[in-house]
Amino acid sequence: MTESVIAIRVDDRVRLLSTLLALTTWPEQEQAFKPHGVHAQAKAIRAALNVAEEHPAVHMMQEILETENSLSTIFSYSTCLSLPGFRARAADIPGWAPEDWPVQLRDFAHAHRVRDVWEKGKSAWREAGEQAGRALESHDPLPLLAQFFGQQDIEFMFHPNLYYPTSEAIGFRWGKSLVCVCPPHVAWGNNPPWPYDDDPGATYREAFSVYARVMLREFLDQHPEEAELAMRTHLPVPNTFLARYPDWFDQFAVLVVSALTAIALKQAFNDQESASFIVMAHKAHGFKMLPAVVDVLEHYLLEQQTGKYADFAGYMPAFFKTLHVAAKLQKL
Repeated sequence: MTESVIAIRVDDRVRLLSTLLALTTWPEQEQAFKPHGVHAQAKAIRAALNVAEEHPAVHMMQEILETENSLSTIFSYSTCLSLPGFRARAADIPGWAPEDWPVQLRDFAHAHRVRDVWEKGKSAWREAGEQAGRALESHDPLPLLAQFFGQQDIEFMFHPNLYYPTSEAIGFRWGKSLVCVCPPHVAWGNNPPWPYDDDPGATYREAFSVYARVMLREFLDQHPEEAELAMRTHLPVPNTFLARYPDWFDQFAVLVVSALTAIALKQAFNDQESASFIVMAHKAHGFKMLPAVVDVLEHYLLEQQTGKYADFAGYMPAFFKTLHVAAKLQKL
């Protein structure tokens, strides 16, 4: 695969969870939310393994989907599995996961010869990795993220995903790596998705957004006092936005991560790439104040470079005050 600053890898532990997801009701849920064409490999995995839909491992995945766990949390389960046997030590299994799931996963993979099914699509996965490498080469998310969340010994991994989910990127930490599991870009109508290198800006946008969200969550966990104060602060967003994102972290993350991504696209590509993303974010999230959030964060970057702030924690009280002022000015 093409070498890039962001490591491109396909890991069978992640691919196993994606395979299970394909056999649940998730594919229908995706289409009900927004109809779209899917990759030929997504269709192939469902056709090849439809006889496995009643397997206990699939039923368990369905049950977990119906909890409050996000896809990112569910896919982070891959970090506790070993290769090649998909075994997990009891001490490594997260609290939300059933203890017998590793046994079910191993039986599923063996009974239905899952690796043989994957092998049939080997060339498509190899090509996807090469496309992602071309799209992401020379782009490094760390300098900008470090200005907000501090310097870290961290690696970035991009995992192409030709199975499920087909319309959203998800992410989690894996040791010192941040992992982005990302499908190719959804195309118009029922057409198959675009290759990763067809629109490098879109691929980098997805990866950067995922890395930024994971780092933001960890940063707030590391600064509980600042986070607690922030959670008491009303965000100047419309009620429709609050209804769409009832959880405070989701509200805050959409604002901050979207603005950070707009800045990243401006730095890595150009103003037009950033402006196009802002328009898309307005439609996707239902708020129109992203340019104001970008202005506030760019002001922070100027002051951070002068040494006034070591990281974003010290600026958070000013962030909310400045954001409220910017929101009022926007209404004038």
